[in-house]
Amino acid sequence: MKNSFFNVQINPKTGCITSLVHPFDKDRMNWCSDLDEWGKLYTTLEKQPSNYRHECWKNDTEFTLTKLEQRENEMTAVYNNNRYAVTVKRFFSQSDRLTERYTIKNITDVIVCINRDNFGICLPFHDIYTYADDCMRHCCNTHIWCGLNCSWVDALRMGNSDINLGLVLTKGSLISYSQIHCKSNMRGSFILEPETVLLKSGEEYVLEWELFWHSGKNEFEKKIAEYSSYIGIKAKHFTVFEGESIEFEIISSKGDFPVVTLDEKEIEVTENNGRYFVSYMPRNNGELNFEIKCANIRTYASFMVKIPFKELLRKRLHFIADKQQCKDKSSPLYGAYLIYDRKTKSTYFDFFNTDHNACRERLNMPLAIIRYLQLAQDEKMRRSIDLFIDFLFREFYEETTGEVFNNIGKRQDALRLYNAPGVMLLFAEMYQLTKEEKYLEQILLLAEKYYSIGGEKCYSNAVAIRKVVSAFENAERFDDKEKILELFHMHTDNMIKNDIYYPPHEVNYEQTIVTPAVICLSEMGLYDDNKEYFAAQAKKHLQILDRFSGHQPSHYLNEIAIRHWDDYWFGKSHLIGDTLPHHLSCLTARAFVAYARLTKSKEYIYRAEECMRNGLCLIGDDAMGCAAHVYPHSVNGCVGEFYDDWANDQDLLLYDALNCCDLIETFRI
Repeated sequence: MKNSFFNVQINPKTGCITSLVHPFDKDRMNWCSDLDEWGKLYTTLEKQPSNYRHECWKNDTEFTLTKLEQRENEMTAVYNNNRYAVTVKRFFSQSDRLTERYTIKNITDVIVCINRDNFGICLPFHDIYTYADDCMRHCCNTHIWCGLNCSWVDALRMGNSDINLGLVLTKGSLISYSQIHCKSNMRGSFILEPETVLLKSGEEYVLEWELFWHSGKNEFEKKIAEYSSYIGIKAKHFTVFEGESIEFEIISSKGDFPVVTLDEKEIEVTENNGRYFVSYMPRNNGELNFEIKCANIRTYASFMVKIPFKELLRKRLHFIADKQQCKDKSSPLYGAYLIYDRKTKSTYFDFFNTDHNACRERLNMPLAIIRYLQLAQDEKMRRSIDLFIDFLFREFYEETTGEVFNNIGKRQDALRLYNAPGVMLLFAEMYQLTKEEKYLEQILLLAEKYYSIGGEKCYSNAVAIRKVVSAFENAERFDDKEKILELFHMHTDNMIKNDIYYPPHEVNYEQTIVTPAVICLSEMGLYDDNKEYFAAQAKKHLQILDRFSGHQPSHYLNEIAIRHWDDYWFGKSHLIGDTLPHHLSCLTARAFVAYARLTKSKEYIYRAEECMRNGLCLIGDDAMGCAAHVYPHSVNGCVGEFYDDWANDQDLLLYDALNCCDLIETFRI
């Protein structure tokens, strides 16, 4: 199948798509990966004992291709598994639109049930991390919204491009998606899943969508707004705090007056010049899902209600001091902040798996506490941080050499260039708290050591130019400020030289390899006479970073960056798959704030606030943290849609929120 907008290759043995290319794309990107075939039908979710948290797609009622007809501008494939006959038609509804229609017919003499546990359609978008240069040209960030009748996919090429692929559902209803073939550098294939339908004998159900090309998020939203199945939700915030109202606008392509319900109770909708608005004061905290219906089109929007930020912050930090700090004076861990298991209500430590030790990313807890202490008096937390500082110097930092170790006992089982900048940042914050210049001396020693072993090649998000330079400025140590700026210049010069061809780190490519480029270049611009140059350099990376951020009407997804391996490495469940949200999305917010400080952009301040608000669902009102939320219905055969049982590293959200409290009133305490 082909025309002037689509070149589609079909496997004659399966009737599925193996290649989907824009004819005028100079890079000839195939939007269909080779992990699976586009349009493959999956049935039967095999259930395992609940303690395995395991349900896996298994085709024990696999479909057989019984008919295939192909022409240049259309094709028909018919599949049968003795329960359903599924007719798949693909055709060009308009010259620039490719329609796929899946007609599912009950061919038994009894009622059959189709639901997300027993039927799905595979779309293997090319969402793979090879290496940065290849990703920019041949891979995409896939943003999925299964919003009942109003469902869509916005697949954005990872590099800046006017050729991006959109999908909008035109018939039927989708309720969720699952992932298969998901592993370290691959988000895998996506299985779109319908809502529950009971089909009588001979009855049919249709799922249909259109595919189209678009230039980016703005044009994508304009195009899907043209469809009769469209209901748009534009919210002030998808996460609100007690005392704040939930406010959103409803946009219907038909202009029908919307009916909004929450827990089956109708919510007031007001009209103003043909526009429809909801303003609702929550009565309960937690997740609130509003169903919106315009004529026969249904969708929903997902919101979160939290206790006030100041209360959440204080409760969480006191929980860390009470429950997550080792108080055993005879232990090498005395003073350390540790992982906490919400189920067993106990701390956890693993010397041999350094992702779970007391060093490395566990610095997020003391960083949040130190920043809090700069803004509030709290003797309990001050005693707690003093214990931690003793632990740091005793167990994983050598003050005579500036060396940062990967584990307690000053054991360097691996040289990890991510670690030292975190300690440097912590020392800068400790200086601002205590005004003790010993921390500045340690920064100089540490920085010299770090950059002598190749630190300028590492894209570490803990490299905090503004924080470190401000510490020396406040101490009026201007010669030392120039020394440290010279080292940072070496780092940013390397980023400028690399441009958008980011070097691989612990993974090939990801959101948090892009964020340091935006942050460091923006912050260096604050101290350089040529601010416009650094703003332009940072913007190139900002545009790449933006493509990771979702724009669905859900607190799980809106302004949240795509990440898919975090629960595997840092969660108790060790499940690889979409972690939406994960606290490292806040590094996108940090990048937005850094760019806004340089350019005075209000847009990026607002977007940073949304990102951080929506990430706060990872910190419960009971003060327990959560390493990640696994969003899909299932991943690689394991049940999803859960919060991980470990509190691990999510307190970076609190630290970053406090760091922009001068710009965002929400986070002032």
